[in-house]
Amino acid sequence: MTDIDGNFSLPGVKVGQTIEVAYVGYATRQIKLTDQNKLTITLKEDEELLDEVVVVGYGTQKKANLTGSVSNIEVESINDRANTNILTSLQGAIPGVTIISRPGSTPSINFRGRGNLGSSEPLYVIDGVISTSTDFSNLDPNSIESISFLKDAASSSIYGSRAAYGVVLVKTKDGSNGKVRLTYSGMVGWKNPTYVPQTVSSADYARLSNEALWNTNPKATPLYTDEQIGWFEDGSKPDLYPNSNWYDQIYQKNVLTTQHSVAVSGGDKVRFYANLGYIKDNHFLPGRDMQRFNINANFNTNVTDWLLVKGSVRATQKDDDRRMGTPGYTNMINIPSTFVGRHSDGTFGTVDGGKQASKTSMNFNPLRQLNDGSWGTSRTRMMTTDAGIDLTPVEGLKISADASYNIFDSNSKSYTSSRPSLVDFLSKEVISGTDRAASESKMTISTYERTHLITNLVANYNKTFGEVHDLGILIGTSYEDINWNQTYGHRKNYPNNDLKDIASGSDTPENMYFGGTSDNGKGMSQYKLFSVFGRLNYAYDNRYLLELNLRNDSSSRFFSANRSALFPSASIGWRISEEDFMKDVDWLYNLKLRASYGTLGNINNVGDYDYLSTYAKSESYIFDDVIVEGYSENKPANEALSWEKVAIFDVGLDASLWENKLSFVFDYYRKHTTDILLTPNIPNEIGLSSKPSQNLGEVLNYGVEFAATWQDHIGDFNYSVSGNLSYNRNEILFLGDSDPIISSPWIMKVGHSIGEFYTYKTDGLLTEDDIKNKRYITDGIIPNAGDIKYVDLNGDGKLGGEDRTFTGNDVPYLTYGLNLNLSYKNVGLAITGQGVKGVKVNFQAEMAHAFFDNATPRAYHLGRWTATNPDPAAVYPRIYERTDGHAKFNQYLSDFWLFNADYFRIKNITIGYTFDKQLLSKIGFETAKVYLSLENYITIRGDKRMLDFDPEASTGRAVSALGEKTVSLGLNFSF
Repeated sequence: MTDIDGNFSLPGVKVGQTIEVAYVGYATRQIKLTDQNKLTITLKEDEELLDEVVVVGYGTQKKANLTGSVSNIEVESINDRANTNILTSLQGAIPGVTIISRPGSTPSINFRGRGNLGSSEPLYVIDGVISTSTDFSNLDPNSIESISFLKDAASSSIYGSRAAYGVVLVKTKDGSNGKVRLTYSGMVGWKNPTYVPQTVSSADYARLSNEALWNTNPKATPLYTDEQIGWFEDGSKPDLYPNSNWYDQIYQKNVLTTQHSVAVSGGDKVRFYANLGYIKDNHFLPGRDMQRFNINANFNTNVTDWLLVKGSVRATQKDDDRRMGTPGYTNMINIPSTFVGRHSDGTFGTVDGGKQASKTSMNFNPLRQLNDGSWGTSRTRMMTTDAGIDLTPVEGLKISADASYNIFDSNSKSYTSSRPSLVDFLSKEVISGTDRAASESKMTISTYERTHLITNLVANYNKTFGEVHDLGILIGTSYEDINWNQTYGHRKNYPNNDLKDIASGSDTPENMYFGGTSDNGKGMSQYKLFSVFGRLNYAYDNRYLLELNLRNDSSSRFFSANRSALFPSASIGWRISEEDFMKDVDWLYNLKLRASYGTLGNINNVGDYDYLSTYAKSESYIFDDVIVEGYSENKPANEALSWEKVAIFDVGLDASLWENKLSFVFDYYRKHTTDILLTPNIPNEIGLSSKPSQNLGEVLNYGVEFAATWQDHIGDFNYSVSGNLSYNRNEILFLGDSDPIISSPWIMKVGHSIGEFYTYKTDGLLTEDDIKNKRYITDGIIPNAGDIKYVDLNGDGKLGGEDRTFTGNDVPYLTYGLNLNLSYKNVGLAITGQGVKGVKVNFQAEMAHAFFDNATPRAYHLGRWTATNPDPAAVYPRIYERTDGHAKFNQYLSDFWLFNADYFRIKNITIGYTFDKQLLSKIGFETAKVYLSLENYITIRGDKRMLDFDPEASTGRAVSALGEKTVSLGLNFSF
């Protein structure tokens, strides 16, 4: 460190040694010490901070000259993460981009709110090739050089008809001049569930069963005696009175996950990069795992000083294997804890609470389902090959031509086994109806193949005139041809469960099927797209910036008269910090004001042939005593069908202060979506089985985004703190005759937002005083104290449909992220957090209601209303038998069953040690780092009632999968 006058000393440094001098906002210098007594060091401003190149559509631009809203991710920040999907590692990192990693599902990504009533998925472009979310999610993070998120029309309109909901641009690593370099990155981790549903013990199940019975009939004989409850509690008779926790009996803990990546790069005249990645990820359910292999290789070479040849291959193989059966996630709750999973003699359970169990429990016993001999395999292969040339006939002009071919191939096979009848543990007699006959055994195969051919021809001209006029012109054309085929088939009736070939099943017609994706699914399709596009960039004296984009797309998905559409955009920027009147403001490093407006399109919600009439099999007819299958129109043509259109206005401010120690970005946007595809209300008398799509709906999104970073150092201690926040509001403006669209528990209505819950409103639970004074509304049943108190919104004294209202939303209006990076000498600590605000989730059936389908109550049900706990704010109402009318009264869809899904989660904590370079050089290494990483280990949740659900879970019944938290050890090195 220097003193206030800039003086310093270098204790222990000898003449001939090299020192490295760094300071925030200035270029790092390496200086060889030649004088022991005197050294003057001068640092230059780091122009690369402003000249940093950002990947944009069909090229790159200086970050300082960007006029659109573009966010970039430092890929190094996600390489030490134990995630098999890149999107999971990006949660909370990009302002305006909401990523939700729902347990068991591919993470969903949404740019600046929901823009329509269907799919709002962004466009993915990998190395200039139009790709899919599947391609992106299966990339090896170690092969990625940069990821750009294009959020407004100015940055996205160059991609036209598919860019309405943002663009994700990925640039993978290239070879570079220099010696051959080998790098390795690997980790081994152990996973556990973030949350597991907490079901009550069998003793509590028995007590609650008695209580529910007495709340229904106070004079009834108890279902379980105190002695039986004691046997449940002490475990003395496990074959008759067990304590079955299906999650403990089924799920594995400390499950292994591992990732490895090796890359080699370098070259001289021929520059190359090759990467091999491997992932193995075991499942919480026994007998399941996923393996993925990644290959990414590319080269480029200057044949002459005006011709560059390039090519690449990117391939992925993903294998999902299930060597055992599949216990139903729902069954792990609705099979009672009083039921025996497996008896001490090894047989599967037949006893529930000392007597023969129901056949439902015996047939859906999770342990029996797991071990019944069923299995399944799935293999997915993805490969993209790309070849091209760059011509530079004159200075400033580059003409690029390339062609890419993508193949996606998926095959799966599954088998549902036969199984014998159970023998009653008590009577030793065979129990009919507990088998799955050989005639019901079934093997199913399905295949899916998709090919995507893309050709591009792009000319890019950049020239500076008179030292102050920077001009960039891009024109290009693109052609795409997409084909896909699907097949589905099954056979039944296998002689035993050891056969793997589908041909081993019965060959009688009633036991076989071969067709589309399912018993009535389609099997093939095709569409094409032809585009021309252009971009003009102009900068005057690096101060005044202008960008114009234009793209015209023609798609085979529309009738010839509506086949083409134009998508323009314009953006301007003013680098205020470059003005003469700002030269003396030495604390201001960079200040830029920008604004943009443009239109984009969406084609994802349009079928390949929606503008044509479609026909389907209908009633058969007899002609000359011969049965002839009939066909009828099931959806009429709509030749007026057109693009979904999005107009986006954006104004933003970029600033860096105090030698770039503080930097921030602010954006305000309005996104107006029109011509959203809807299926209008058509009377049933018309006789259409499928309603035609029409361009009807309108949706408005508006909001703000803010991101800031502070970075500095104190001697050898370096730190940076960054955060981002996005606020979005959504409003439906028009639905035509379809207003409102109710799809319980949601509603879409003009003046409200997408994802709105439409339920009864409640005011806690009824008290004895409420019952005495009849301060309640009902649909006929006389409620009791402890039942839900519904609010009479229409004032008619009755509980009816008009008492429903808008009670919450499943889309957060506020998302935010926080990042902290600390380092002292060779030790570094990185913490990443992400959160959402203003979101609710609706749990239904056994996930929320005690004894639904005989389900084991949840731990949160123990906080129910009782005569000894007559709290009108209790977490659960009075408990009843499942068939009691009061139970159904309490289970009406209401805001009582909406749970707060707000959360802040520490997504990752990584502590690492980077070995000293001088020490490494002695053994031939360039870099080496070891680290310990924790993923999803800390969550601060908004809901205080039901504490055993992952706040990222989706609305629905039961738990379809479990969230994951991982601890991992990793090693990175290069030489």
